[in-house]
Amino acid sequence: MLSFHIYINNPIASNNSTTARILNLSPSSRLDITNISQTLTDSDLSSFSSYEKIALSSLHTTAGLIEQSFASKLGNTQEGINNLIRSARRLFPEGAPYWHDQMELRDELSAEQRKYEPLNADSHLAFICLGLCNCVLYSFDPKEPIFLIDLDGEFQGIFRSRKVMAIGYNNVECVHEDSISVPMPQKDRVAIDLNDSLQNYQSIIDQQKIHRGIITFELNPHEKFAGITVNEYETLLMERDITDVLKNPLKFMLSNVSEFARHPFSIPGKAKQVLMYELHQTIRDGLKLATRGVSAVEHIAERLGVDLPLLEYAVDRIATPLETRWMNLGSSVRFLINSDNDETSGRIMTGTYQSPILIQWRRPESDVRNLKVRLLRFV
Repeated sequence: MLSFHIYINNPIASNNSTTARILNLSPSSRLDITNISQTLTDSDLSSFSSYEKIALSSLHTTAGLIEQSFASKLGNTQEGINNLIRSARRLFPEGAPYWHDQMELRDELSAEQRKYEPLNADSHLAFICLGLCNCVLYSFDPKEPIFLIDLDGEFQGIFRSRKVMAIGYNNVECVHEDSISVPMPQKDRVAIDLNDSLQNYQSIIDQQKIHRGIITFELNPHEKFAGITVNEYETLLMERDITDVLKNPLKFMLSNVSEFARHPFSIPGKAKQVLMYELHQTIRDGLKLATRGVSAVEHIAERLGVDLPLLEYAVDRIATPLETRWMNLGSSVRFLINSDNDETSGRIMTGTYQSPILIQWRRPESDVRNLKVRLLRFV
């Protein structure tokens, strides 16, 4: 498996309660994976060994981490990560007709920018739908892997430059907690940019003099049919591509399937078996990774190759109002707070295009959704 080249900067700053470093990463291919924990150990980052926990933040929208509990479900192995990525690549193939990749429609880009803007909608959708995170908190054990997955490390021979912040700490304390209400439009499928709400908390961080910590956004437990992620809020991606996925999770996987696939009785026997096997594998891999209850859909998937020979019927059954059962959209996101100067309060750490985004696939009964916001200090 390919891995990142990593260059470790000097510590940003250390004090009695925390230590922080920036990792500069250079992927060697479009899909690139590294075990950060092993890299930290190999690079003799002994300063982290005195801390029980480590917080890591990727400052990019197509390079992310997975929660420690999710990693355990995958066996905390490269094989498990490969299964995760395999399901993403089947569901969101490179080169499918994504709105985000139609550069002639990207009004926010200049003609020159359109020449070099990556065609990477598949990477954004995979990041969102497979539950990758911008920021994770791990119990630190140098022997346990922490995987960072870059889904979009290269485009037209140009390789990205990536940054990951790592902070070692032992404990946290909550210094502020409140709730916000997000107005929702009267439609089922929508994505809402919460970046303004995030930035509003910088003044409270300054008031509380939080040097290092985290800010969390969490949907209230009663909120159903919605999730929250961190990604790029680009109009075509959020208003067209993600809603297309919510309507039909297999839309892009099937976009390159021939017309014969829409008329199963006309498919020659061997070709049909191959097609059905591929669809079966896609759904099976995705469902194995899902955190939601998926018993009904699993039952269909298990029977797909034998008892459900009609492709359209299978797709229609999977793309029901439970269309997002296979998604790993979580109910919370977090951002690191960091300062490289002990005398100043920290800043919310976001990459250039990172925003917290609320995604719903069914309208709530009220016209708002409620989130709880917490500010926590590392101590």
